[in-house]
Amino acid sequence: MKYTYESLKNGLINGISVLLLLFKVIVPCYIIIEVIKYYDLIAPLSFIFKPVMNILDLPGEAAIGILAGFLINLYAAIAVLSPLNLSPKEITVCALILGICHSLLVETPITRKTGVNYILLLLVRIFVGFTSGFVLSLIWKG
Repeated sequence: MKYTYESLKNGLINGISVLLLLFKVIVPCYIIIEVIKYYDLIAPLSFIFKPVMNILDLPGEAAIGILAGFLINLYAAIAVLSPLNLSPKEITVCALILGICHSLLVETPITRKTGVNYILLLLVRIFVGFTSGFVLSLIWKG
């Protein structure tokens, strides 16, 4: 019985710790996205990212959705990408990139707690995500 109590206590403490970590990361990200939308900064930001997005055959605006997915989560990315009226190819390229590389601000600190080389893993995820998106855009012409 004592073992069960200790396990539940430790699990509750660890769960609350992770919940607080997620809260500290997610809330500021949502606020930033809302500020970007409120001040109509999507057009200037998309202009900045347009050269990189062109390599992936994506419009510059898609960068905001990809960044939202990187920083917040896939639901934020969907919310930003939905009104852009992307083609099936563009949606698929974004989905592939985000499927590999999403929620970085949440998952990287959690990965760090596991003892893994979190910086290397972060860089690999970003590299593989963009490389996969690039290869898909080359394969899928049209």
